Amino acid sequence: MKIHGAWKRIVLAFTLTIAMAAGAFAPAPAFLDKTRFLAHLGVAYFAFHHWVMKPYEQGAFAGGAPHRTAALVKGGVALLFAMHEVKVSEKIAQHSKDPLLQKLDAGLAGLTGSFASIGQRMKSGQWNPQDATALDQQTSQIKSDAASNGVNIKDVPAAIPGT
Repeated sequence: MKIHGAWKRIVLAFTLTIAMAAGAFAPAPAFLDKTRFLAHLGVAYFAFHHWVMKPYEQGAFAGGAPHRTAALVKGGVALLFAMHEVKVSEKIAQHSKDPLLQKLDAGLAGLTGSFASIGQRMKSGQWNPQDATALDQQTSQIKSDAASNGVNIKDVPAAIPGT
């Protein structure tokens, strides 16, 4: 069973690499817009859910929790990484002629700002439980908007530098 999971990750990594390389050498900025948008946003969602929401729900950020500082630093790094991925998605949406991506772009600006500010606070050890709730609501709203237009944003597992 572990072989199947490893194989799936290899195929996913290869597919994402091909999509990103194709995007870099595309003759037009519209080449694979939705695919690139969803891939980057999926990586951002994975970083947020795996390194922030999951530890938050497990109480890793609570005062007195074992390894709280490490969890906060990892969460902060993950949020900064997620912010970068959301910015890449935002740039793709801004340059796209696709009306759906342009519509979703409006919500990404606020999400980028939230990831940045909360990530900085987490890295400095300042954690407010409402931060996770607010971010979860923002990500859910964007995901809901995309789903209502027939586009599903899914978590895309990716290695995050420094975690």
